Amino acid sequence: MKLCEALNKGRNKRETLWLLEKVTGLTSTEIQIKSNCVSLSQSEISMFCEMLNKLAHNVPLQYILGDWEFMGLPFKCRTGVLIPRADTEILVENAISYIKNEKKTVLDLCTGSGCIAVSIAKYCPNTKVFAADISTAALALAKENALLNGVLINLKKSDIFNEIAGKYDYIISNPPYIASREIENLQEEVRHEPVIALDGGTDGLDYYRKIIPMSVEHLEPCGGLFLEIGAGQGSDVYEMMCGFKNVVVIKDLADRDRVVRGFI
Repeated sequence: MKLCEALNKGRNKRETLWLLEKVTGLTSTEIQIKSNCVSLSQSEISMFCEMLNKLAHNVPLQYILGDWEFMGLPFKCRTGVLIPRADTEILVENAISYIKNEKKTVLDLCTGSGCIAVSIAKYCPNTKVFAADISTAALALAKENALLNGVLINLKKSDIFNEIAGKYDYIISNPPYIASREIENLQEEVRHEPVIALDGGTDGLDYYRKIIPMSVEHLEPCGGLFLEIGAGQGSDVYEMMCGFKNVVVIKDLADRDRVVRGFI
């Protein structure tokens, strides 16, 4: 099978190029330039067909590839841990705009793959970053991603604040925020991700009800809380932030509620 034939096998060209990059080790540009003269080996064909089969069964592309880019950085992806998404970059960029290069302490709750904590540690090198998650699998992957990007983050297994001590300059979180009743209606690709990282309770707001009041006890004076939220949750979470100052709801590029930020 030549590369040009393989390019016509997938659902769309961009996805197929990502798969072929993984299989062959070539860049997308090299694949397209050499598509008529380079053939896949038998082992490459077998690997490629296996990947296509997984895509046909709606396994997320990120799990198939085993890695993904977030904030311009490489991250390993693995079944059982939430996939880093571009929407979360809005949360991280906003937090970084406040942290800058100051010597601050940051706590990332519900860290998952560690994409938030690792990105902040990478782009704010003077910051001491702590990250917590209830999932052992998530913490293991976050550790791998920290090593991959050459940063140090302090990991802790904790259900929200249960095992967290001390105070921090900033607390950042992308908690589960999908209403329980909506889980079964999600795209099949999303339903391959861990329910524990998606299900935010009856109305999707359970974690905010826990995180927001408890954050006050764990923030330094003038400390900030940055939360990713789901579309349409802005007003509800804004009201929960009544103990905070300068609370704002930040929208994404599609004009959907995406981040709530406030300071004590």
